[in-house]
Amino acid sequence: MSEDNGGCFAIILAIVQIGIVIGAGILAWNWIEPDSFGTTLLFLAAWGLLGWIGYIIVGGIFAALGGLD
Repeated sequence: MSEDNGGCFAIILAIVQIGIVIGAGILAWNWIEPDSFGTTLLFLAAWGLLGWIGYIIVGGIFAALGGLD
C-alpha cells in the first residue's frame, strides 16, 4: 500500500505559487522603480515575465518530484 501525499503536495504548490507572485513583484519593483506611467507599464510587464519564468521553473521541479512515485 502506498501513501497518497497529493493533498499536501497541492497545498505546498499553492503556497509556493503565492511566494512566486510576491517575490516576482518585489524583484520587478526594485529593478524598475516605477515613477511614471511608462515605467509603471514596464514594471507590470516585468512582473508578469518574472512570474511566468518562476512558474515554469517551479512547475518543472514539482513535475519531476511528482513523478518520483
